[in-house]
Amino acid sequence: MNYPDPNYFDYSASTPPFPGALEQFREISLGFFANPSSLHQPARSAKKKLLEIKKSFCDLLHFADGRMLLCSSGTEANNTIIEGHRKGFPAGKILIAENVHDCIWYAVKKHPSFTDVLCIDRSGQIDLDQLIKAIKPNTSLVCVNHVCNELGSMHRVSEIADICAGSGIRLLIDGAQAMGHIPVDLGQIAATYYSFSAHKFGGPRSVGGIFIRDDQFEPLLQGGSQEWEMRAGTENLAGLAATYTALNQSLASQEAEQSRLNKLSDDFLRDLQEQIPEVLINNSGDSLPGFISLSLPGFSGTEIVTALSLSGYALSTGSACHANQITPSRVVLAMGRNEEEARGTIRISMGRGTTDESVQGLKKALIEYLL
Repeated sequence: MNYPDPNYFDYSASTPPFPGALEQFREISLGFFANPSSLHQPARSAKKKLLEIKKSFCDLLHFADGRMLLCSSGTEANNTIIEGHRKGFPAGKILIAENVHDCIWYAVKKHPSFTDVLCIDRSGQIDLDQLIKAIKPNTSLVCVNHVCNELGSMHRVSEIADICAGSGIRLLIDGAQAMGHIPVDLGQIAATYYSFSAHKFGGPRSVGGIFIRDDQFEPLLQGGSQEWEMRAGTENLAGLAATYTALNQSLASQEAEQSRLNKLSDDFLRDLQEQIPEVLINNSGDSLPGFISLSLPGFSGTEIVTALSLSGYALSTGSACHANQITPSRVVLAMGRNEEEARGTIRISMGRGTTDESVQGLKKALIEYLL
């Protein structure tokens, strides 16, 4: 079996782990299994290793003026900040961009009186002028993603951070789709909180985190005093070590991968548009390398994905969190597509296992289905 599978086109949902990351997980699990909170020597060794890896992680991303909070997932990381602000700043409001992941968007549905919505434009981007206008005197937190998980749009996060900092407002950036795939320099991004998810860049499942510059929020998980009393629970040292290894490996080939994936996706779109002129491309020019979002009016995205799966190709209709829902994507609708177009949306996300041959095969299978 080829590893990673070249016919896997769902890298935005999850990525195959780097073998080196899995080996690191095994080594640390065996060598530093003690609970870092205990007082004996094995525990002190585990605590020392935990702090060493955290420092190396921060150095890698040029993050020198805050703390790295270890969590179990990107969802927990984002929930921690959302709920922490809702409880810690009850008089404030959270401004949430329309195209965020559901682990942030849930607050709009669950706590509508506590949230405001920042609209995206027809290219799926956040308009900076609209952001400035949307900020109110009682805005306590702004939430955006670095890269949209459904459209692949890359946002101008440094400028967004500067706007928020200039207004004295905290900013949460969901970096789950960005970390490991595009340059992330936290020394140049003045965000209050920047979250990530390890399995999105070749790390293990159930590891996430937040880079924090302000700890004035109520903890989500209560219990022990781990993570400076901001997140109770025994730290996943082996998971952190594996994640650091995966990020290092991702960064080592990042520039070359960006160029390679951009060419693969550009060639795919050019040929597809020649054969199927009515196809609608949802991702703008400033998108994550290798990311394609298409709307095909008159077709069902779910049926396309199912048919291509039977042909051996793995792709999706959008967020994996909504793969089994029949309602059209709220994110695709937010950028101005109608319901028919939104229902006909598919997402193709490429990664390190993708080859020119597999892209050609997917293109051929998709065109045959549509024609």
